[in-house]
Amino acid sequence: MPELPEVETIRRDLHRKVKDKEIKFVTVNTPKIVKELPISEFCTQIEGKVFKNINRRGKYLVIELDSGKKLVIHLGMTGLLIYPFNEDSKKIINVKHNHLVFTFIDGTKLIFNDVRKFGKIYLVSNLDKIKGMAKLGLDPLDDCFKEEILVQILNKKKKSKIKSFLMNQEFITGLGNIYVNEVLYRANIHPLRKISSLHKEEIGNLYQQIKLVLNKAIKSGGSTVADEAYLNTDGEKGKFAEKLQVYARKGEPCLKCGHSIDVVKIEGRSSFICPQCQKL
Repeated sequence: MPELPEVETIRRDLHRKVKDKEIKFVTVNTPKIVKELPISEFCTQIEGKVFKNINRRGKYLVIELDSGKKLVIHLGMTGLLIYPFNEDSKKIINVKHNHLVFTFIDGTKLIFNDVRKFGKIYLVSNLDKIKGMAKLGLDPLDDCFKEEILVQILNKKKKSKIKSFLMNQEFITGLGNIYVNEVLYRANIHPLRKISSLHKEEIGNLYQQIKLVLNKAIKSGGSTVADEAYLNTDGEKGKFAEKLQVYARKGEPCLKCGHSIDVVKIEGRSSFICPQCQKL
């Protein structure tokens, strides 16, 4: 599933490519992708409108229209936004999974392609009307996300295990399994450590690694690992996968101490750890 760096990469791509473009018409091939509005009404409220600001809230893309409405896109597990969609695009993606097509006044097309069909698209006036967005926590790239704020949030959940806390979108939004693995490894914190066991220096290091890992991943265009479908709007893979230090490296040597990387299951998700550097 695309996480914050992947969604932020797509946001920046779209801001550069389609900001201020007017939508001529919308084609919806798979109605269930559009939520809470009849397809005819969805299309009517978008056609003739202009993409203005393109923002992000956690793992959600938020495209502001000149009408004041907000087009919200959640990519699900395998959702892609490709622009411009052309003959070359057909060599990269399977067009049978093109569920929604925005055709702009200049004839170019932005397509939403989703193999698993878990993606969701909304058109709303108020973001809080979307159930998944109403309870989102702080975005770790926001200026207001400071170390002291992280400490305050952690103090409310002292009995929780640190990985479960970081994966919960109601506290810090945008982090998923790949980047939580990376952050905890680089901070030398075992994912099953209780928050109450973390001392001040560890929390400070955790804060720094959240910032560093996310920003480095964004600079590399996100991560496309072997079993993931993520591509940017040009249909290119994210290059941060080449820089992952622990995720998907089971059996390989730790880059810090040489110990073999192990994997443990936590709440059904694989957690890659160095037993030597991340002691429980």
